[in-house]
Amino acid sequence: MTAARHLAESLFDAAVRAADPYAATRATLEGRALGARPWILAAGKAALPMARAALDALAVARRIPAGGVVIAADLPRGAEGEVTPLVAMAGDHPLPGERSRAAAEALGAAARLVRPGDDVLVLLSGGASSLMAAPVEGISTEAMLGLFRGLHRAGAPIDVMNAFRKRVLRWGGGRLASALAGAKVQVLIASDVIGDEPSAIASGPCSADRWRAADLIELAQQQRLGAYLPQEVQTFLDRTLSGEVEETPKPGSPALAGVEARVILGNRRALEGVAQEGMRLGVDVRVAPTPITGRARSMGAAIAMAAMAARSAAPMPSHRPLNIPCRLALVWGGETTVPLGEGPTGTGGRAQELALAAAQALHERGAEGRGITILSAGTDGRDGPTDAAGAVVDGTTWTRIALAGHAPLRALEQHDAYPALDAAGALLRTGMTGTNVNDVVIALVE
Repeated sequence: MTAARHLAESLFDAAVRAADPYAATRATLEGRALGARPWILAAGKAALPMARAALDALAVARRIPAGGVVIAADLPRGAEGEVTPLVAMAGDHPLPGERSRAAAEALGAAARLVRPGDDVLVLLSGGASSLMAAPVEGISTEAMLGLFRGLHRAGAPIDVMNAFRKRVLRWGGGRLASALAGAKVQVLIASDVIGDEPSAIASGPCSADRWRAADLIELAQQQRLGAYLPQEVQTFLDRTLSGEVEETPKPGSPALAGVEARVILGNRRALEGVAQEGMRLGVDVRVAPTPITGRARSMGAAIAMAAMAARSAAPMPSHRPLNIPCRLALVWGGETTVPLGEGPTGTGGRAQELALAAAQALHERGAEGRGITILSAGTDGRDGPTDAAGAVVDGTTWTRIALAGHAPLRALEQHDAYPALDAAGALLRTGMTGTNVNDVVIALVE
């Protein structure tokens, strides 16, 4: 491992540590009125640490929960015992499956036990949409999955994906709040969505849905999504438009009267963690003021170009410690997309595709690309349907891929970044981190 890669990984670790959902949940609940015996409903990639924090806060207040359910991405050995007396289970991600359906049923069973006036603590984090996914009445499982796949293949922006997904999910678009109507509901959210809008996170189970069926029909036309939407979903929207199917709860709905929602964690916290660690190490860290969005390939090239430009423009700091291999760290946060289209596709994820595109740009600029190392990774530790969080590349990565017998350009064009980066030893594997606050990209300049 090069010194630059080691530094990049250290800075990324700092990002993950800063986005600790346990600490954020515990701090938020400190001194907060939790009710005599609140119900706890937690779902998402950070569900386990958030639920543990809630239970610990209750223990300090000498209270016990009435019950509840924790729906996580995986259940490490002993996890169930850490959240007793809550029922812990794992759903499926990134595409929902039978475990997700069982989780949705369990959530419904818990919600039916809640009585008017009860206190409910809902803990949401990224990934919950899939982990507790089951179709709403009138939509088949096949149509729901077809919608998920179609939107991924179309490369739809995350806000567009969320608008359509919540429409077909049993607990999406405020429907969980409807099931809890009459209760006093506090919602704490660890955001994986740019802008931290509660209605867009985890498909907004306790938030008003601002999208009406007519809006979605128009959006599908604007985004040219018709070919990617199952006919059953289009028919469902038409039936909702005609009044045959009930709309999702809208702003001002009585079902939302008892709900108080608060975002307690997001991507900005992770970026602050990088900046603080860089300051501690003596690295000049510059955090981009706006999030990265759009296509991963385009953004990867743009980030590589920005790093090369920064090296030309930035003077060498006189105070740089001798043991730090890089003088400057450029940091971005956000979430890009990978439009798959109809052609052949391989294995990878948005963070890996961004990294591979950055490696191409560094390679093509020759000497200008040397001395720059770029890490691109998801804070949850899983990029797409792979075991990698992302990748770390530099000016030699593109050539190393070719020397290992892979065609890097073909891998980029066919969205097959994983095997190519793996062959070059560039993948970053962290394991599941227990948090999920979008992606972090770090460009180190020597």
